[in-house]
Amino acid sequence: MSDVTHSKSSSVESPETYLQYGDRYRNSGNIPLALKNYQRALAINPDLAAVHERLGAIYQQQENVMEAIASFSKAVQLDPQSLASQLGLGNAYQQMGWNELAITHFQQALKSHPDRFFAEYHCRLGDSLKERSRIAEALDSYERAIATNPDYIDGYRAIAQVYFQQNHPEAVNDIYERAENHNSELLQAKDYNALGVAWLQKITSIDSDAQDLKENLENKAIACFERAIQIDPAYADAHCNLGSTFIRKNQLKDAILAYKEAIDIDPNFAQPYFNLGIILNNIGKPEEAIACFQSAIDLIPDWVEAKQYLGKLLNPNK
Repeated sequence: MSDVTHSKSSSVESPETYLQYGDRYRNSGNIPLALKNYQRALAINPDLAAVHERLGAIYQQQENVMEAIASFSKAVQLDPQSLASQLGLGNAYQQMGWNELAITHFQQALKSHPDRFFAEYHCRLGDSLKERSRIAEALDSYERAIATNPDYIDGYRAIAQVYFQQNHPEAVNDIYERAENHNSELLQAKDYNALGVAWLQKITSIDSDAQDLKENLENKAIACFERAIQIDPAYADAHCNLGSTFIRKNQLKDAILAYKEAIDIDPNFAQPYFNLGIILNNIGKPEEAIACFQSAIDLIPDWVEAKQYLGKLLNPNK
């Protein structure tokens, strides 16, 4: 009889049992009891790497990053092959902006478990590499993310973001075409809207006499904004950007329609009111322009430029 009692006591008091209890409580959302059981496990065996990893994950969820780093570091020290611990430590270092340390642990995780290093992790590694200006390596990581999961849209977007920052919309267009060719539903309206803006920004870097090239870039921008609207007809920002591109091409009627569409979709979007006010003033409709500028100011009371336009219309002789 005493042997049976001793056996039950030993089972309950084993660190592995407390680890299991901790996991159950954690999975059910009872974090205080999970922490209590993990601490009990460590009181019996302070070198149980899995417990330190679990504690690190909880601390990270609680945004207690330094405690998370301490727990993950202990877990990695005890078990360098632990994928969860290496990734957790990499994530925590990345959160702190310590990207060289993050890179070290992401790469260790990749080396130890290449078959379990998912697309998301490749992107995280790429992000830290990019922050350290290791752009070629970052792009390689993003490409591995896509190779690991061709439907992982964040991989395509990460590559696009590099080229956006380099003012290279041609390369963004290429990566978008790859995404489209794989799965026509991957890209969203915001992606094409961003590319349209990039085509317009490209114009500022070309020679002022290159009119044909400017028109080509404007047409590409229009195509992107129209594609964004096709995907999401209620995307007010794309309508507004489309209107601004029409102004560049002196297509005022089209611009007015685009701005009004943006306002109909989102009456609290100040920019199209302002832009529409400028057009209406230029075509001799000051009363309508005043109403537009006033609407913009109502939405953004400290908008200095809108106040200046409104002031000139209300007091034309000043």
